[in-house]
Amino acid sequence: MSSSTPRPAHGAGSNWDTPEAVERIVQAYATADVIAIRQAQIDLLGPIDGATIVDVGSGPGIYARDLALRGARVTAVDSAPAMRAGAVAEAQAAGVTIDVADGEANALPFPAAMFDAATLVQVIEYVPDAVGALREIARVLKPGGALLVCDTDWATASWGIGDAALAERVKQAWCATKEHFDAGRRIPEWLLGAGYEVVAWDPRVLANADATGDTFHGHTWKTYRRLLERLGTVSVEDLDRFDRLCAETTAAGTFTFTVTRHAWLARTPGGTT
Repeated sequence: MSSSTPRPAHGAGSNWDTPEAVERIVQAYATADVIAIRQAQIDLLGPIDGATIVDVGSGPGIYARDLALRGARVTAVDSAPAMRAGAVAEAQAAGVTIDVADGEANALPFPAAMFDAATLVQVIEYVPDAVGALREIARVLKPGGALLVCDTDWATASWGIGDAALAERVKQAWCATKEHFDAGRRIPEWLLGAGYEVVAWDPRVLANADATGDTFHGHTWKTYRRLLERLGTVSVEDLDRFDRLCAETTAAGTFTFTVTRHAWLARTPGGTT
């Protein structure tokens, strides 16, 4: 993939730091396809009632909220003020309380050995120094602390729209916007490089048969398209044709979108578990 393609920023003042971005992500994470994967990923942590957990790169706090609903004491960390505000709102709406903090995966504002566990979801694909970020998370975990890392392997993305060449162009352009487009499959090597022990792996296929409705694809493609159009990596004509084919194949009942999401559970050295 091209190393010269500009990549989205996620901190204060970025396109990520807006109420519109919060709403888009909340809607995408509320779809049945994504909920099923999220709950299975959190299950990897086992019982967490009373555990202290830091959710790094929390976005609008969907995982932080669900962790708190299982009884964890959660701190949500994000560098975008709008996302931190969204996380508080999500927790309040669910009747739970979380703490929030301003921070990045490679610079966490906490002392060493503070948390029982950590989660890092759909974040490491954007982090240039993946191993360094994992080491920083290990610093704030207690000995034997658990880390749940979840991310996508975008190279596995596939659209059944009747034009394989166009679908491949769109995929290649989208992958080029990622620091690590294949993050999902590379997580174990990064974990080992950061000194963790890998203890579990749960890969799941996110599959949508509707391009435009209440699915992950339906809630996210418009944003993806705007980015590709702004970068000019796919022509407007091709993007328009892609949209038409998505709509037409959805109406015909032949549309498919699939991509693999990986969840890895690891532990820091020491401890009794």
